[in-house]
Amino acid sequence: MPADPAMASAVARTLVGKALALRRGEHVVIATWNHTLPWAAAAVAETRRVGARPMLLLEDEGAFWRSVEAAPSRASWSAIPSSVHAAVRRAEALLIFPGPADRPRFRALPQEMQSPFLGREDRWLGLAHAAGFRGVRCLLGSASDVQGEAWRVPGAMWRSQLLRGITEVDYAALAASARKVARVLERGREVRLTADGGTDVRFRLSGRVAWVDDGRVDADDRRHGRRIATAPPGSVVIAIDERSAEGTAIATRPSFLSRGRAEGAQWEIEGGRLRNYWYTEGGEAFEADFAVAPPGRETVSLFALGLNESLPPSVPQAEDLEAGTVTLAIGGNSLYGGRVRCRYLSWITIGEATVAVDGVPLCDRGKIL
Repeated sequence: MPADPAMASAVARTLVGKALALRRGEHVVIATWNHTLPWAAAAVAETRRVGARPMLLLEDEGAFWRSVEAAPSRASWSAIPSSVHAAVRRAEALLIFPGPADRPRFRALPQEMQSPFLGREDRWLGLAHAAGFRGVRCLLGSASDVQGEAWRVPGAMWRSQLLRGITEVDYAALAASARKVARVLERGREVRLTADGGTDVRFRLSGRVAWVDDGRVDADDRRHGRRIATAPPGSVVIAIDERSAEGTAIATRPSFLSRGRAEGAQWEIEGGRLRNYWYTEGGEAFEADFAVAPPGRETVSLFALGLNESLPPSVPQAEDLEAGTVTLAIGGNSLYGGRVRCRYLSWITIGEATVAVDGVPLCDRGKIL
């Protein structure tokens, strides 16, 4: 995926200067694949420019696929190598561009070939906690041409949208808005969500800590165990009372699920559970994973509010970050302090939503108040 040198430099300045806030003398590990190497290389140069010290880790796409097909004992080499553990433990920061580029091919692997690689990002997160560093996961790694084709989104357009969401957002203003939204949700008791088209859902809050992603890992994040932010940034997520959701939620944005693109979702929710559902298109992408998911799959467990003013609607992997969109998710929420320990998650996103907490408007038709 060729990158314009000027834009690659702009991304690097944002990731190194604003997201990671690297200081002179600090060490950063930059993990990349071939398809994101232009952005990773720009980050290496920017790191050196500010006086910090980078180490570049490259996973070669071709070598990866040859290894998957030919190398024995995939479990032994799918984990993060001990040499990388040692390097990362001495670093202050981590920048990840995820891969592989050919995600559809990965998802088509037989289960026994795929399973050793599942949860790789969880391993990076665990390493971040153990080492105590700050990290950023850049979604440009997801935006390959082959994945865009699978989701019916031109890869170049997708990357352009993500680039805007990374480089044009006001990080300070985003952080201030995120803190305000988090305080309201943490102190609130009941939320009502409405939107044109028929959405009307109520649920309770339980005094849980909101998960704030403003693109940076600051002292508050470290205090609550959050070590890796996202680029582009822009959401506040909270685990809701798992028995409380009631109503009808109708998506106005597509969901880019692992098995395909799903649109026009309507969820009927009762007693905190998804009781019935319909999709106008791509329902099989939802049903394929939902049918085999473990207990807890039907629990309405998470609420998120998007805050990124620079992201247009319906950007894959960032559909929940668009300012004023609301996302409801079913499945596991233990990462966010909830009670559902289920390794399954699915979601729908509603644009131009109105959100009231304890009767007081927080978001009015997509505008954060």
